[in-house]
Amino acid sequence: MAKRTPRLELRCPKCQAKLVVERETGLVLHSEEQKPNYSLEEAVTKIKSQKDKSDELFQKALVDERRRQAGLEEKFHKAFESRDELDEPVRPFDLD
Repeated sequence: MAKRTPRLELRCPKCQAKLVVERETGLVLHSEEQKPNYSLEEAVTKIKSQKDKSDELFQKALVDERRRQAGLEEKFHKAFESRDELDEPVRPFDLD
């Protein structure tokens, strides 16, 4: 039978960090994160694509807002032109 060591080395399934754990208590004694394999070119292209996408979304939102504003203006002018002459409201003091 093999002798058990007091420490256990594991890899985190989520972040791939190397963990050294004490067997008896379950405490993490040491952790070593895996460094990402990013290159500067990949980061720049990712940022540019995000910028292009956000610019497209902004332009679409701007066009939609202008279209909505024009529709509201048109509705306002139609309502303004079709309004009837209103009588002056009755004041409560005149009812006495």
